[in-house]
Amino acid sequence: MSLTQFSGEAEVFGELRTVPLPGHTPGHSGVMLHSGDDALFIWADIVHHAAFQFAHPEWGPAFDVDAIQASASRKRAFDQAAYDRILLAGMHLPFPGFGHIASENGKYRYVAAEWPYAL
Repeated sequence: MSLTQFSGEAEVFGELRTVPLPGHTPGHSGVMLHSGDDALFIWADIVHHAAFQFAHPEWGPAFDVDAIQASASRKRAFDQAAYDRILLAGMHLPFPGFGHIASENGKYRYVAAEWPYAL
């Protein structure tokens, strides 16, 4: 096993790229996997409480290292996922842990994937 360090947005291999999501912790990042016209965004800890944070991306947990930066990262990730209709996966998302973001009148809403789902 080898360790590869990266900074910012970087190609890990093939269609797998890192996505910087600063603010929660130093170096906090997600990964984006592309396959043809489809994409999966694994965004780790960008959301901690889905019921509140999709409606209010500016809200964050007290343990975000930089709350303002974390909020900006969350808003940017929400915008991208909603606009590009990207399938999401991450910690703290409601079952089944995969879904999309809908944007309506400037507000976000999480839409869980149907179970069983096909990727």
